[in-house]
Order: sequence, then structure tokens, then C-alpha cells
Amino acid sequence: MNLGIFITGTDTGVGKTLVTAALALCLKKRGLTVGVMKPIETGVSAGSEARSDAARLRSIVESEETLGAICPYSFELPVTPLTAAQMEGRSINPGTISKIYRLLSSRYEFMVVEGVGGVQVPITRSDNVLSLIKHLRLPVVVVGRAGLGGINHALLTIEALRRQKIRMIALILNRTHPVRSALARLQERSTFEILRKQSGVPVIGPLPYEPGLPGRFRPAVLHLVRSAALRNLAKLAMRSARQSR
Repeated sequence: MNLGIFITGTDTGVGKTLVTAALALCLKKRGLTVGVMKPIETGVSAGSEARSDAARLRSIVESEETLGAICPYSFELPVTPLTAAQMEGRSINPGTISKIYRLLSSRYEFMVVEGVGGVQVPITRSDNVLSLIKHLRLPVVVVGRAGLGGINHALLTIEALRRQKIRMIALILNRTHPVRSALARLQERSTFEILRKQSGVPVIGPLPYEPGLPGRFRPAVLHLVRSAALRNLAKLAMRSARQSR
């Protein structure tokens, strides 16, 4: 059986690519052959493909796949995929993404797939990221914010996934800003404890704050791979894979 995980977020900019890359590399270091995919990406201007999220994932796992396979749908405007596709006179076909995913997954023991934005982001007139997750039939890791504002976004995302009967492996909280005050530490601790009690899924983190992204992407990933939180996430991912066999 081909195994995989879908990484989604409570919002844009919460650290999905960082977590996706770190988890993929962590699983690879455990001896698995790991493939990566970022099916849809926006904000990729002409000539900047090498700095795209898909390219970063490809580089981290030293993949020999083409960028076109890792990211079948890439758009220039940094807007929702539906709008970006319309502005370019194109359309996104979830069936095409599923077909490419199946092809890639036949080559690897484990696939790590990164979504775009949050779960309600539209990708066609009738499909959103939730629909894509269902097309791929993958369990989900949710990446959320560790500090103030993280509770509401995380619980709404988890509720949407649960309504669609999509299996969740974990919620992982990421520090998107440095924690420099006693109040910030209290906000972070409160977010973690409330989500641990109310989310109904394992809550991991918070991940260490990584300054200087995206310029320091590789060092940040290597640092994250060594963290206890990421090792815990990798264990949950592998346990979920074993249970799926």
C-alpha cells in the first residue's frame, strides 16, 4: 500500500512548507523513500520557480522528479487558486492532481503533500482544498499558529475536516513570531492547553521560531528536524501508516 500525508494549515503563512519539508526529511532519515508534492502554488512569477515552495521541497529531499510533477498547477498572481487560474485562462482539474499523485506514490514508500492556504480555499468553482484532500484519500496534519488567534482558526479547521470524515493525525503549532514577553508566553501556553483539551487530536509543539525565512529555509528545516516536536510528528505519521496497512 502506498502511504502518505496531507499537510494543511489554518491560514496562509503558518509554516506549512517548513513543516512539510522537515517531516519529509525526517522520514527520509528514518530510511523511507519519500516523495513530495505541492499540487497547487500561487505567487510564482516567471523566473522565480527556483524559489517556489515546490522547488524548496524538491531540493530538501533531493528529488529527481520534475517541478511540473511536484507542482502540476503553478500560477503567477499571489491570490486564491481559483482566481489565479481564471486570470490566466486556465482551470485546475483535481482528477489530474490525483493521477499525478498516484504516479508519484508508486515510486515512493511515503508521500508528503502540501496544500495551498486553508481547507476552505477554492480551487475550482465547485472544489476547495477539502475536496482535494478527499480526492487524494490522505490523512491530514494541520499546521496552526502557536500564539494569540490560534485557537479559533485551529478549531474551525478541525471541525471542517471532521465534518468530511477526514482522518487527522495531529495539530502542530508553529511559532510565526518570536516569544519575547511574559504575556506572549502566557498566550502561547493558553493556546496549547485549550487546543489540547478541545481539539480531539494530538497537539504537538510549539515549534521553535525560525527567523529569516524564506532566506534561511534549509538551515531552518535542518534545525527543525532535530526538534522533539518534529520527531514526535514523524512517529505519529509512521504509526498512522502502519495502522493503514
